[in-house]
Amino acid sequence: MQWVESVETFLLQAGCNAASAQQVAIVAEEILTNIVREAWGEGDPGRCTLDVEAAPKGDAVHVNLRTEDDGVAFDPTAAQAPDVDAPLDERSAGGLGILLIRSMTDTQAYRRTDGRNIFEVKKICPSEQ
Repeated sequence: MQWVESVETFLLQAGCNAASAQQVAIVAEEILTNIVREAWGEGDPGRCTLDVEAAPKGDAVHVNLRTEDDGVAFDPTAAQAPDVDAPLDERSAGGLGILLIRSMTDTQAYRRTDGRNIFEVKKICPSEQ
């Protein structure tokens, strides 16, 4: 997806190392894919924005990725992560994206304001050496 490549390119230009820039791009793709797939009823119009900020600080780049949508309320920080140690036939469907987001970012925060979901993730990315 072109916008995912744009996130990665932006972070590389901001000084993030390649592995971290790629992780944030994957997180952005996962979040936006879930919003598009789950936030609105079939055929209902919706609005979603993505903002990415990168602030170089010393030998790292502090990245803040924020999505905002007008879909149904959903708090990814309260969602149960799947038990990946359970046998496959005992696991519930879904939840791997939440696990991925949690493992690839340093912090996650959610709030619902004026009928909008606001989800922010932060990652401290080592600078490209």
